Amino acid sequence: MNVMLSKTFFPQHPKAGEPTGFAEKVKKGTKLHTCRCNYDYWKDRIARLQERNGVLSLRQWSGKPYEKGSHTETVLDVPASIVEVQELIMTRSKEEVKIYTEQSPKPYAETAVYDYEASIDGTSYPVELIAQNDGLTVEDFKAWFNPVFDDYAKKVRLSKDDEEIEPSEITLKFAVIQFTTFRY
Repeated sequence: MNVMLSKTFFPQHPKAGEPTGFAEKVKKGTKLHTCRCNYDYWKDRIARLQERNGVLSLRQWSGKPYEKGSHTETVLDVPASIVEVQELIMTRSKEEVKIYTEQSPKPYAETAVYDYEASIDGTSYPVELIAQNDGLTVEDFKAWFNPVFDDYAKKVRLSKDDEEIEPSEITLKFAVIQFTTFRY
């Protein structure tokens, strides 16, 4: 079974097009896992891999994905006996922040600030730790998942006085695919 690692940050990420360094981090042992959407899908796939005593092959594209002449390169092959999927529950909370000046009682700017909380298999963990073990800074980790939360928020927007409002808190389930002996 193949799991693709991104060679560069995706277009919606603030570091779009820059190298992720995932392959090097896997080889150095600083990227211990990968986080993915669709927990149930990955749990089932990994269970089937383990039943067959197969191999999880971490791969990346040599060039742009699916481009003519591009192929996949193996980063690491991991025996199924080491691989495990853990359930990651992340909550993104939104707080509206208004910025004022001393000269005016009205705000001159408004912005949204997002806070993240995470638990793995029912135990809370700092997002910073999960990000580090995923080979990312906490800022890059949050930015990696922001589009997933944003897409979900669009689907569940609330209406108030004919204005669409994003929910102030969203909780989603992800998969942590462990490809070392490390576990949370």
